[in-house]
Order: sequence, then structure tokens, then C-alpha cells
Amino acid sequence: MLEGYRLLDLSSRLPGPLCSLILSDMGMEVIRVEPPDHLKKGDLFREIPERESPYYPMLNRGKKSVTLNLKTEKGRELFLRLVKKADVVLEGFRPGVMKRLGIDYEALKEVNPGIILVSISGYGQEGPYRNRAGHDLNYLGYSGILGLNAPADGGLPVIPPVQIADVAGGTLPAVIGTLAAIVEREKTREGRWLDISMLDGSLFLMGLAFFDWGIGKPISPGRPPISRGAVNFNVYETKDGKHLALGALEDNFWYPFCEAIERPEWKESFGDEAKMRDESLIQELREIFLTKTRKEWLTFFGDHDVCLSPVHSLEEVVKDPYVQERGVLRWVPLGNEKRFPLIRFPVHNEGEPWDEKSPAPGEDNREIMGLSDPEMEVLRKEGII
Repeated sequence: MLEGYRLLDLSSRLPGPLCSLILSDMGMEVIRVEPPDHLKKGDLFREIPERESPYYPMLNRGKKSVTLNLKTEKGRELFLRLVKKADVVLEGFRPGVMKRLGIDYEALKEVNPGIILVSISGYGQEGPYRNRAGHDLNYLGYSGILGLNAPADGGLPVIPPVQIADVAGGTLPAVIGTLAAIVEREKTREGRWLDISMLDGSLFLMGLAFFDWGIGKPISPGRPPISRGAVNFNVYETKDGKHLALGALEDNFWYPFCEAIERPEWKESFGDEAKMRDESLIQELREIFLTKTRKEWLTFFGDHDVCLSPVHSLEEVVKDPYVQERGVLRWVPLGNEKRFPLIRFPVHNEGEPWDEKSPAPGEDNREIMGLSDPEMEVLRKEGII
């Protein structure tokens, strides 16, 4: 899909590398531009959470790597030489760093007017928070997502188990924006600078919550948008201590559910928000679900179209027949005989084999930069590569 396009990736950790991984899976050539080892300021995901971390190979499979000390004039010169033949530059520095390095958008488009610069930051390139430090948890806190992710009866907000702001607020907008900018450039021959703020992206996820709040509907912890904690859109425990997710939001799902559990009178409550959120009704359904194991309930509802699903553990996810048949997960080796799962982005080059290998720092210096052995030796001694 994206064969023939080249991206230079200056980013590290999660949002940027995941963005370039998605584009790589769709056929784009991705070149990681990393600092030489002696600077000791490379991607921390090469070493966390442990020395042989699976994070880096998971996020950087199928990419290439060059090393450049961008704080030197020669390093900057070599980078701009790469920019001439690139389509996209991706970075995740704090605002102002690219300018201090002499490789901001103005410098890039001088050598390549069609270059697309994608900048992912916590709070955007402009604004009162632009220089603040932050991580996923902070952006969720500012956006209101974290505040709503708390028990209905009070207590501390619960930290989500996945990086919502990083991925949904940063990575995915960056991918979408990159693809749109490429399409635009096909028409105008001009590049663009994309300012991706993870707080902006997190706020965008709150659209329904803000709408409900704005029109005076109750929105608070334990009462999410759409259902606001209703009986037909909830999570229930089963006899064996496991859980089921019921999503019978519409009447064509709720009515068959009520008939199946022999509670036809519950259908009359549909459409009345107060009745559907009545705690006594929810408690009665809790007690009903506690009469059978999760497996028994799934068998019981097997022929009923009611939007009921198990709440899986990670061990159960990898064994699920859907996951196995769709081929979205693959176990690959990682050094000393360890194996870890890779999840494939759902849009990819169909039929193309996965490239499971991740690059060592600078292993593509010769190929990408076209350097001879004597040139490479000189650059190494000067600490540039």
C-alpha cells in the first residue's frame, strides 16, 4: 500500500515508534535515526522493563536503523542529506528541540519542499503547557478521562491498563494525519507540519461525555456516556468468579435477553433511564448471573443475539479461536529462548510475511547513507555515527 515512501523516525518510547510501525506494516520504509551508543540517550525501550526488553523489538520490527549525532554539524548535514530522499520525518521531542538542532520544519523544507514533519508531543507546539513534562497518565488526568475512570461510590481513579492517551491520543492521529498529508502532497507538491498533541487527542475521546454533560445528563464516575451504568450495559460476575459483559443497548437485543432469562416484564423498563439504572434491578440481574458459571451462561445464550461476551484474561485472549484464526497475534523468539507475542495492526499488506527482526543501532549506516569504510571509520572516531 505504501511501498516507495520513506519515513525517518527520530521518536522513541511508544507513541512515535508505534506510529511508524503501523506505517511500516502498510509498506512504508521506516528508518530509525538514533544517537550513537556513546551518547547513552537512545530509546529507553531498548532496556526497559529489563535489559533484554521485548518492547523495542515489538515496536521496531521490520525497520532499519542509522546512528547520527544530531548535535554536530556533520551529523546535521548527513541527516538533511537523508531528508532529501524522504517523504516523512517523525519526531517526539519537546517543542523547540528540533529548532535548536537546526532541523526544524523550515530547515527541512529548504532541502525538500515536499517533506511532511510529524511532531508528537504531550501538549502541542504552542500553548500554555507546551514545555511541561508529561506521560499518558498526566494527559488522561487533564482530559477528564482519568477522573471518570473511578468507582461510582467514590475512591481513587483507576489507572487504565493500556496507554489510551499515547495510542488513541497520539499514535492514531499521527498515522491518520500522515496519510492525509501524503494525499494532499500528491495534489499540491508541498509538504506540511503536523502538530499532534496527546492531550488534544485525549480530549477528542471525551466527545460523548462532554455532550451529555453539556445537555445536563448525569455524567460521573460509574455512569459512563450512552448507558450511564444501566442494567443492560454492564459487567456481571458469574458463579465461578469470572465475568460477563452485557451490551444489550438496543431493544432488539434487550427484549430477547429478557425473554431468555424469563423476565419479560423487564422489557417495559426499556426507554426509561431511571428504571434501567435502578440499583434493585441491577442487583436482581447480578443474582441471576451468579446462578451459573461463565461457560454455562455463554452456552445458554449461544443461540441468542443479545451482545453478551466473556471478560477475558490475557491468557484467555491468546487462546481465543478468533485470535488464532484471524492471525493477529504471533509468538516470536527473543534472545535466550524467550518468546513474546506480537500484535499486528489491523490494516496491513495482506499476504505479506511479517518482518520480525528489529534493527541493531546503526546497522544500516552503510546502506542508507552510502558511506565507504574509510568514511565510516572517520565518522565513528569523531562520534558522529
